[in-house]
Amino acid sequence: MPGETGAPSYYDLSMLKPPVWTPEVGVYFFLGGVSGGAYMLARLAERIGGDEYRSLTRAGTAVALAAALPCAPLLIVDLGDPKRFHHMLRVWKPHSPMSLGSWALTAYSAAAALAGLREWVRARQSDAPLSGAARVADGAAAVVADAGVPLGLLVAGYTGVLLSTTAVPIWGRNPWLGALFSAGAVGSGASAVRLALAGVGDDSQGAAGEALTKVEGAARAAEAVMLGGFLAAAGEFAAPLTTGPEAKRFWGGAVAAGLAVPTILEGLPVSKRVHKRLGLAASAAALLGAFALRASIVGAGRPSASDPEAARRASRAKPEDLRESTGVA
Repeated sequence: MPGETGAPSYYDLSMLKPPVWTPEVGVYFFLGGVSGGAYMLARLAERIGGDEYRSLTRAGTAVALAAALPCAPLLIVDLGDPKRFHHMLRVWKPHSPMSLGSWALTAYSAAAALAGLREWVRARQSDAPLSGAARVADGAAAVVADAGVPLGLLVAGYTGVLLSTTAVPIWGRNPWLGALFSAGAVGSGASAVRLALAGVGDDSQGAAGEALTKVEGAARAAEAVMLGGFLAAAGEFAAPLTTGPEAKRFWGGAVAAGLAVPTILEGLPVSKRVHKRLGLAASAAALLGAFALRASIVGAGRPSASDPEAARRASRAKPEDLRESTGVA
């Protein structure tokens, strides 16, 4: 409370320094999710769908690579000095989300680039059987590409875990953030691939289109559950997101555009031709919502950390933490 002179007292100052992340961080979180989700779908389509899902494999690989390319530059811009990114790669610290994420992003980007090169070569090959050496090289590239799936999912979800390890009240110790970003990554990846297929004139109502529609719906339902869990776990600390400066972007972008609008559009009883157009509109809205969700959660960090009362309440040990530290049941 203010002192007798009217000047701010110690109690008006937060014990936390607000995060200094720039808007590029939200873009990085979004693109990493799109890339990781699209990459996983592309590899599953190749392994499970075969020729029937060939278009999904090609489009998913292209989307994954295109979305991954800006990620490292965006992360370096946020760090402020390119040498910091290099320094994080000098030491392997799996217990550090930032170090783990930097290594995962580097390895995943290499796998995505190799997968993209492989698809480019395959698209230019004739129907003639591969020679022995070419077959071995293609098989080795396929193995490396498949190994990139867990790395892609790690890139998509570690950002939520990274936020939960901070002391910022709205993020700190929230177990739902990693799962929320991961579920959103699968959905946004499917939406981006669906739009990419439409952009190249592919039939989005074929087997690949139907599969993507189902994936989007399932991921959207999972994301809604994870979002509810995140808000419930955050409790009063979610105020900067739900009623504060980020409320309009959160409710209008993340919830309405990202979850409600796609669900409504996909469920309208219309003809197949109209449904196809509405489906593409739903995918576009879902992508907008995916970006709005990450941007609003990141943006809510500054007012959350600047709130002195929220910072003091969040710093107090939870009862379960005290029981664990003292061994009392």
